[in-house]
Amino acid sequence: MYDEDAIQAKLSENIRFLRQKKGHTQERFSELAGLNEKDFGEIERGQRNITISRLVTIAKVLEVPPASLIEKDYSAESPIDKLNYIFDYLREYQRMAESFGINDIFQDNGGKLLQVLAITNLEDLPGREGNDARDELGNEYELKSVNIKLTRSFSTHHHMNPIIIEKYRKVDWVFAVYEGIELKEIYLLKPHHIEPFYEKWEAQWHDKGGKDINNPKIPLTYVRKNGIQLYEERGDRRFYSSPIIDYINGNKDS
Repeated sequence: MYDEDAIQAKLSENIRFLRQKKGHTQERFSELAGLNEKDFGEIERGQRNITISRLVTIAKVLEVPPASLIEKDYSAESPIDKLNYIFDYLREYQRMAESFGINDIFQDNGGKLLQVLAITNLEDLPGREGNDARDELGNEYELKSVNIKLTRSFSTHHHMNPIIIEKYRKVDWVFAVYEGIELKEIYLLKPHHIEPFYEKWEAQWHDKGGKDINNPKIPLTYVRKNGIQLYEERGDRRFYSSPIIDYINGNKDS
């Protein structure tokens, strides 16, 4: 039994992969194939059914047999082929990261941090403890992330004590929720949202005779229930802007 959605997804992915491999933009490829750019974009995204005539035309420009666009998986090439294909995009991602003050996207979740900074329009503060950032007004934030494939709680600090707690009390926190590498949600929590945890950690610190607490957690369920949601993935795997300053200024519901 054939799965129409699966066939459409493979067709779209093959066309996009081969078009990018040849170094053509959507605009340039549309010109070469004699297609409307908007229509071609929808074909690549799997949002438009393709006629046999268009399939033949696209395959001719890609220099592959038309049937292969449905039958083959062109992206399943050797590791070296894949590296050569994707690394130009990773280099561009790194250049973008450097403009946000991130020196290495592979270090300390730099690649994930960049997504949050770009979406919320925050600026990274390199050299600070943790992934601290600030907005255009100078307000500072503590940034935390979680991969829900691995855990359902946010890590905080490996040496939690009253000094660290007082530092945290002065800033808002931004929590990013990932599923693997896919960013799903971002939440903003104000100091009063997290105060119950501060009080609990202080009490634990005193109960332990002034010994630092190792990495106390904040549950994802608490963040979702009490936080101000800044961002939610829309299901199309496309990012969109959600500046945090809009929420700070009260331009959006909080």
